[in-house]
Amino acid sequence: MLRWAGSLIRKTLLTLAPMAGVYALFSYVYNNYFAQSVTFNRKLISHDSVRSVDYLQGRDRIKVLIVTGGGVRGLIPLYVLQHLERGLGRPINEVFDVFAGVSTGAVIATGVNIPGDAIPDHYGKNISHLEYLINVYKDEAGYLFGPPWYHKLLTGAGLFSPSYFGGRLHEVMEKYYTKSLGFTDLEKYVIVPSLNIDSGEVCLFKNRGDTVMDLPTNSLYQLMTAAVSAETAFPPVSFEANRTEYKALQFTDAAIEMKRFGSVFADAAIAMNNPASMILRDIIREFPNKEYYILVLCSGYPRLLSSTIGYHSLRKWGRIHWARDALANIQRSMDKNQLYTLEIAKALSGKGRIEYDYLNVDINKPFVGIFDHDLLGHLRGYSNKLIEENKSCMQKIQAP
Repeated sequence: MLRWAGSLIRKTLLTLAPMAGVYALFSYVYNNYFAQSVTFNRKLISHDSVRSVDYLQGRDRIKVLIVTGGGVRGLIPLYVLQHLERGLGRPINEVFDVFAGVSTGAVIATGVNIPGDAIPDHYGKNISHLEYLINVYKDEAGYLFGPPWYHKLLTGAGLFSPSYFGGRLHEVMEKYYTKSLGFTDLEKYVIVPSLNIDSGEVCLFKNRGDTVMDLPTNSLYQLMTAAVSAETAFPPVSFEANRTEYKALQFTDAAIEMKRFGSVFADAAIAMNNPASMILRDIIREFPNKEYYILVLCSGYPRLLSSTIGYHSLRKWGRIHWARDALANIQRSMDKNQLYTLEIAKALSGKGRIEYDYLNVDINKPFVGIFDHDLLGHLRGYSNKLIEENKSCMQKIQAP
């Protein structure tokens, strides 16, 4: 019996070895020579493009909307904002002074501030910003997060190179923001965190003030492609300095090299999915001695698998089982730390000077992952649950 089993194992290994070799060869070639990249030309921004934020200096209270990351679950905050907007009877971008967002939250923060006449008529004219964004999510999620079978196979489902095509992300951003729209064209002050790959630091893309001059470009769709290129999902975005163009403007070689530094960006969610403390610190520095209200609108807490099974199974878990919960717990703890920071800031400031609301919902049954484009239909239910659980907050925001 043992001899027969050993012979069967040897035959199986001899059969599988050539197949594994062929897979390894094709996978190596595909991931090393056909992996996609997203590269844009770095563009100098003229001082004429800079728009001041002085109009906010006269405000006694600065109201900030922050939308966290969450992939396709960005539909949850979109539905919540739509509910708020209907209760207010006016566009959401008239309610807040500053908008910020990470990853999918950046799409929302910028999308609600596109000038009305600049919204493409893919879904007809006179459509609201939120309805436009909801349609974009529904129509493009499958295209962005549904790569062909061969890509999944040869990348090892994202183990060896990005899970999805950077070219598709670039294409979608260009289509729905258009080539002509500049970051500084947005109607309100918008701050978008992005991860600077060169330095490892989270930087802030701002569309107002002199820091606009430090942006790699003023092209909205290109900046947004960089800000939502989630690591492992899409390749980072590189902004390349054109030596000929810079030489024509009498830049020295050393100055051009300085411009090249800080040219690769990606999604900031891996470092700061909820940027509340960073945004608040920046707003206080820019507009000191005021009152501040922050609404943090989230895309759902990830489910902890360990909380759904019995101890009999849990006691046998090893690294492979705990890996998924470890990532979920990192996101949860990062989010909680932001809330602790807001609480400390509120406690240390004068009464009523810093106020905030934090709206989130647990994603349990059915669980919808950040790239689960085939489960979009369940997100309306989660948004309704979030609204129901936060009725008092909704009424406060909608109050005159």
